[in-house]
Amino acid sequence: MSDTAADADSNLTGQARTFEVLAYVAVATLAVQFLLLLGLLRLIEPLWAAVLGGDWSAFKVAGQPVLRRLVGLIPVLCYLGGLLSAAKIFGRVSAGQLFAEANFRDLGEVGSSLLWGAGTSAVLVPFLQMLIDGERGFSGLNLEPETWVIAVVGGFILVLGRMMARARAETSALKAELNDFV
Repeated sequence: MSDTAADADSNLTGQARTFEVLAYVAVATLAVQFLLLLGLLRLIEPLWAAVLGGDWSAFKVAGQPVLRRLVGLIPVLCYLGGLLSAAKIFGRVSAGQLFAEANFRDLGEVGSSLLWGAGTSAVLVPFLQMLIDGERGFSGLNLEPETWVIAVVGGFILVLGRMMARARAETSALKAELNDFV
């Protein structure tokens, strides 16, 4: 291996180490944000009082914001799965496992997580929140530009992971064929 290639590998593993740390910081940040957004302690108190008092109409009123908050966090859970898969990839790359089969599988997981997160954000969350609010009919989709970007990038990453897995399988088959030939 030339010095240039060794330097490039060294730079890549260093960058992967940095991004692995960044991915775990993002996971921790999302977890903290998840707890803060949930804010259940503040929201659960009236819910708990309604249960203890046996006031089911107050329970319904107090439960509505709790359910809305929980439903709003569904995309965050999807994205969290993608971040964990990305962190695993960065960890393997920083250890020098650039083309490990697990990297391709986890790359697909990252893409899938982004797609699921965008889909739940665009369709499922508005639908469930409409049901929680007692509305009839479907009041619309949440199609902000960020949702489209996340969905397209997620699809790209998913396809890329599958392409790389297939390329690896074809390369392995070709290698085995060449070994048999020799």
